[in-house]
Amino acid sequence: MEKQMFNNNLKVAMDKVAESLSFGVNPIPNKEDEGPAGAQVLVRTTQEEKDRWKKAAESQGITLSQLFRETMNKKAIELLECQHPAEHRKWFPWAEFCLKCDTRIKVTAPQPLPPTPDTEIIWA
Repeated sequence: MEKQMFNNNLKVAMDKVAESLSFGVNPIPNKEDEGPAGAQVLVRTTQEEKDRWKKAAESQGITLSQLFRETMNKKAIELLECQHPAEHRKWFPWAEFCLKCDTRIKVTAPQPLPPTPDTEIIWA
């Protein structure tokens, strides 16, 4: 009898709590829409590091995944792209090169020349 009474009280209490809950997904503020992230990276870390990273992300109003992506993207740009100033670069109409690290920075497709009054137009 006592067990049945406990279960009834527990059910009533849980129903009351459920009535006060709001169900739904809350949007994350300041999150830029980058489309779906389909790949995963597994990082092994200590619980203390994970908690510290999560706290840092929450302080910025973003998710831990977003913090990780932003941080890693900045580092990748720093490591993979030329960071030398403009005076070390040479420009051509089709590309831009860094003379210090011998990197092809920008490739542009050749643009057709605009028609001139002397240009003959062939109608097909």
